[in-house]
Amino acid sequence: MFDGKPFVQHNGVAMGAPLAPVIADIFMADLEISLMDRLEQAGVCEWHRYVDDTFVLLEPGTDIKDVLDILNGFHPSVQFTHQPEADDSLPFLDVRVIRSLSKKKEEQNKKEEEEEEEQEPTFIFDTTIYRKETFTGLMTNWHSFVPFSYKKASVVSMIQRALSVCSTYDLLDVELWEIRRICQENGYPAGFVDTRIGIGLTKYLNKDTVEPKPPVAGCEKRRMFVEIPFIGKQTDLMKKKIDRLAAKVRPDLDIRFFAKPPRSVQTYFPTKDPVPKHLQTGVVYSVSCKDCGDTYVGKTIRQCGRRICEHGAPKDTFDQQPITDDDNDDTATEEQQLSPKTRRKTIKVKPKQQQLRRSSRIRNRTTAVVNASANNKTARKGDHVTSRKINDDDNTKKNPSALAEHEKNTGHQIDWKNSRVVWRDNVAYRLLIKESMVIKAYEPRLNRTTHSVPMMVFPEGLARHLVPDPNG
Repeated sequence: MFDGKPFVQHNGVAMGAPLAPVIADIFMADLEISLMDRLEQAGVCEWHRYVDDTFVLLEPGTDIKDVLDILNGFHPSVQFTHQPEADDSLPFLDVRVIRSLSKKKEEQNKKEEEEEEEQEPTFIFDTTIYRKETFTGLMTNWHSFVPFSYKKASVVSMIQRALSVCSTYDLLDVELWEIRRICQENGYPAGFVDTRIGIGLTKYLNKDTVEPKPPVAGCEKRRMFVEIPFIGKQTDLMKKKIDRLAAKVRPDLDIRFFAKPPRSVQTYFPTKDPVPKHLQTGVVYSVSCKDCGDTYVGKTIRQCGRRICEHGAPKDTFDQQPITDDDNDDTATEEQQLSPKTRRKTIKVKPKQQQLRRSSRIRNRTTAVVNASANNKTARKGDHVTSRKINDDDNTKKNPSALAEHEKNTGHQIDWKNSRVVWRDNVAYRLLIKESMVIKAYEPRLNRTTHSVPMMVFPEGLARHLVPDPNG
């Protein structure tokens, strides 16, 4: 960057999946190899990158739009954005890069003294900590019931980051006062924070003078990590007792303890109401017989109550009727597209009571039949077909499920209302695998099949203690 030309940060694609950083790194490496010559010709003089975030210095007179056009033309699925310099600073990741004002003044004085000489101006950038505007200042509270090492680490981590990022003592002093302010708002004693700052500064200043200790031959111990529950001061007493016992019994071990704090209060008082089981989607469910106890296991990516009603359960099985989403309900749209004459006939066959939300498969099938009846001159015949397709009871009578057959042949009663949600998954294929695992492990008598997909990895299934119990 020369003559105060703004330096620019380019951002690539946001990442979420575990492999996304690796894929982004490979993609950006290929981009740099392919476009670096064109970028240099467009005015890029420095290009520094971390995964998909780049820190770029531009030549004087360079148009940022030209650089963006080159980057965005590399692949149609990737679009870059840019953030220019503002007030002589630019945030890059969690670091704020600042143009040194004192250096500017020195260069201006040099230019006035040496007007005849042509010198290439240079700049030095200072760095400090960058926090977003949405930063709330919350950290582990001093009065939280967690191990003391957690509170200590929360302060030490901020101090170490300030020591490694801040490039001048003035910026470091400002950041240390900011750390004191944040700690004070979270209840930390001022003496504790000043002590940790002093220890951190001492280690940082003496890091080059401390010589590493030479290893002692024949005395190397095997390190072992032990997790213990955190219950307050009793945890420290238990550590000391275990250390004494280990020194006598196993002196070759170097035991390192880490305490696990208890669950937070929020886990015992959830803020969201639980979703009723008949409204849950993407589940493996089980339904049992009241008389003989036989069980049926199935799966559905739709609402569980909808699928159970298709098995033959009465429509009023569940007291609370599910609320349908108007945005996903295409009934009104379909009726508006029909002519007024056909619309009146279609409304006649529409169920009066509020039905469970239909899947896209059934909704599309119904839509196709309604559209066919609208174009058919024999409207009466088309209405007959529409009503027959919409009615779920007719489909159940034609293709009775195993539960309906069991109820019909034995005279037993199916416990529709107390159906269970055994397993959950939002991916349809994984849901098939989980259903097959449950059927393979517990062999429910009412199931006609042993598995829904080929069991290639576990052809014999898993042990029962690894699979949820459909009867439990």
